[in-house]
Amino acid sequence: MIASCSAIPKIDEDLKSQLWFEHQIAITGINVWNLNGRLGIKNQKNSSTLSFLWEQSYADYELRFIAPLGQGTYILKNTPEGVVMHDPKNKTTTVKSTDNLFYQALGWKLNINGLKYWIRGIPEPDMSYTELLLDEKGRLTNMKQSGFNVNVSRYIDQNGISLPKRLSIKSDDVQLKLVIKKWKTHLDG
Repeated sequence: MIASCSAIPKIDEDLKSQLWFEHQIAITGINVWNLNGRLGIKNQKNSSTLSFLWEQSYADYELRFIAPLGQGTYILKNTPEGVVMHDPKNKTTTVKSTDNLFYQALGWKLNINGLKYWIRGIPEPDMSYTELLLDEKGRLTNMKQSGFNVNVSRYIDQNGISLPKRLSIKSDDVQLKLVIKKWKTHLDG
């Protein structure tokens, strides 16, 4: 058994760090995207499975969460006045903080600012993170940031760049499982 373990090739940590650095640079060049997928969300009180659409253009975004069986769609959009949410009953709520809006409307404690980076497989800039684990290609597989554990279990190739296909994001208050069916990106430059 010891002989078989020693035969496993070791990934050069310097190479892995260099690949991670290059991967982050490539990902930060993606500021315009849209994606769709499935979202499983669970907190202490309930759980839901939703379809979601995310359109991002630099700082502007629109998120649509579509509940099954005709239960309706939540639309979240940032505007110059703040973040606006339209619920399935056409009620509109405008607030300054996206995170508070999710908690007030749906009971979910989320970090949308972090999620905007995590969904692309990188840490939120200017925020500390710990327990970083990388795969052999220098891509994020796990880290902790802002009270959330972010795990990327599968990547897909989009125009030569690896983007997450399956993510799990957990905190003490909420668990998210995201499966991204389709990415469409635009690179800066």
